Amino acid sequence: MSGGALPLRVILGAGDQRWPGWQPTQRSELDLLDPDTFARFFGGRQADAFLCEHVWEHLEPGEGRQAARLVARYLNPGGFLRVAVPDGHHPEPSYQALVAPGGPGPAADHRVLYTLETFAPLFTAAGLKVRPLEWWDRSGTFHRAEWQPADAPVYRSSHLDHRNESWRQGRGPLGFTSLVLDAVRP
Repeated sequence: MSGGALPLRVILGAGDQRWPGWQPTQRSELDLLDPDTFARFFGGRQADAFLCEHVWEHLEPGEGRQAARLVARYLNPGGFLRVAVPDGHHPEPSYQALVAPGGPGPAADHRVLYTLETFAPLFTAAGLKVRPLEWWDRSGTFHRAEWQPADAPVYRSSHLDHRNESWRQGRGPLGFTSLVLDAVRP
């Protein structure tokens, strides 16, 4: 970044989500499956960071790979995508029922339920370096790397989701978490 310009930080598929310093976009502005929308939106610019919470699971697996390549093309070197999806290894049966492809409510149009083992390769294949931030493993153990929500906030995380307040205070189990990772352009 030169000349004191503000970093370009973009929320993909923002819905109602708003965070200070982040530009919210909808599918009509930036469609993860339409390179022309990215070309129109960015012109000759690139993003310093993308934030995308609970969008990738609405894409077919091949579309997810295509979207990862498209986002990687529009990231500045050293820039990152912080992305969150429902976690296929979350041990709670009610969570699994809520987020399963074809499930109730918003999950009715979920196409895939990712785990760290199936999600990270989408981004490494696109040339990005993946750093897992929050995830469950096959044995039902929760993992959380050190990360700062201020860098790119993910609401449905152990840090921010209201359903995890008692856990943060050491008084109860985790409620709703996501598989969260950073994908960094070298």
